[in-house]
Amino acid sequence: MTMEETLANWRQEEFQKALSMMEQALSVLSEQNDIVKQKDCALFFNVSVNLLKDWVKQGAPEIRLENGSPFYSKKAITEWLLRHQK
Repeated sequence: MTMEETLANWRQEEFQKALSMMEQALSVLSEQNDIVKQKDCALFFNVSVNLLKDWVKQGAPEIRLENGSPFYSKKAITEWLLRHQK
């Protein structure tokens, strides 16, 4: 095997490793929990908890457990915000 072939094989292997690492990172990001507690949702959108509660009064989706604990889907809130933009 020539030096050029060896180098080409090495580059291909390194490319495949890098591609695999990127695919794994994207998979982890997409699997992160979308459902969050009230405070975490407010932090995600960089708003106060009171503003988040106002959004719910205006129709933003909220998940209430039997014990009354509120949870939110970041994706559902984002979609709601986009539908209500002026």
